[in-house]
Formats: sequence, C-alpha cells, structure tokens
Amino acid sequence: MRYRVVADHVRSREEPIRFERGESILVEQPDVRYPGWWWCTDRRGRSGRVHESYFEEEDYRFVAREDYDARELTVCAGEVVEALDVRSGWALCRNSTGETGWVPLAKLVPVASC
Repeated sequence: MRYRVVADHVRSREEPIRFERGESILVEQPDVRYPGWWWCTDRRGRSGRVHESYFEEEDYRFVAREDYDARELTVCAGEVVEALDVRSGWALCRNSTGETGWVPLAKLVPVASC
C-alpha cells in the first residue's frame, strides 16, 4: 500500500537495535506510547522498540522469530512511500530511492489507487 507523508519524521537513532532469527534478545519493558511494542536490547548492546510479534519466549529466554531492524526512515511531508509491513501504529516503508525504515502511521495517510 502507498502512503503520503503528512508530517516530517526524522530517524531517532543512527545505530538501532537489530537481530537475526534465532538470536537471543533482552526484553525489558512495554512501550507505553505504542501498545504491542517492547523496549529491547540486542546482543551488541543496542536498544530500541521491537514489536512483540518479532520474538517469543523459549526456555526462559527471548528469541527472535524473524530478522528485524529498527531503523527509522527520515521522510518529508508530501513524499509518497510504499508500506512493506504495518504493525501496531508503525509502517515499514520504502521511499523512492529504495531506502527502507519505520515511520509512525500517524504521519501517513493512504494514497487512493486508481
């Protein structure tokens, strides 16, 4: 689905949390602003929010169900992006130059298709 950006969004971290499927992560606390998202830390010490669908508890530890990168996408109002995934208030988007990253849905409106 395509979205038009209605408010600028600037990436908040240069080195966001990221991990690969099967990797252990530290799940710390729920994000009160975005239900379904948790504050987590990867094995390299990078922290950030991770949607609960990306991990599961296994033998008293949390393990990644799939690869994840919390990088946010810097976008400007008026820009059109393609959503690759949408999870609880955030969309993983690709811009016209092929960059990908997460953008809050509150800053996007769907573009009607013809």
